[in-house]
Amino acid sequence: MADGGRSVFLTQQQKKERLADRMGILVDIWEADNNTALIYPHVEEALSAHGIHLSRTRWSYLINGTGSLVTDQELLKGIAEFVFAIPASYLCDLNSETPPEVEARMEFLVQMRKLKVKNFAARNLGATSPETLRTITRIIDASMKGDE
Repeated sequence: MADGGRSVFLTQQQKKERLADRMGILVDIWEADNNTALIYPHVEEALSAHGIHLSRTRWSYLINGTGSLVTDQELLKGIAEFVFAIPASYLCDLNSETPPEVEARMEFLVQMRKLKVKNFAARNLGATSPETLRTITRIIDASMKGDE
C-alpha cells in the first residue's frame, strides 16, 4: 500500500469522494482566509482568466462528489493553482500526500474553530458559577491539547 496505508487502487466512487473531500478542505481554508463564501462566479472568473472553462454543474460535482468523476487534468490543475494556489498534484493525483501548506492551514483552521467554541462558551455562560466556568475551561483546554 502507498500513501500512508491507503491503497493506490480506488474505485470511481472512492475517487469522487476523495476529490470531494479534498475540495471541501480547500474551500474551508479559502473561506476562512477570505472571510467570505467561495461561490461559483469567483471560481469561474479565476479560471476563465487563464482560458479554462468550468460549468456550474461540474463545479457542483467537484465539491459534492456527485455526478460523474471530474478527470480533466487541465481543469483540476487550474483549480489548484489559480483558485487555491496549491500544487496541482493534490487534485490531479488522488494518491498524493497532502501538501505541507494545506496540512498547516488545516491544522490552523481546526485550532481557530476550537477557539471560537471556547469564546462562544465564555460569552454565553456569563451567569454560570465561577467553578462551573473553570471546569468548562479545563475541559476545552484538555480537548485542545489532546489534538496536538
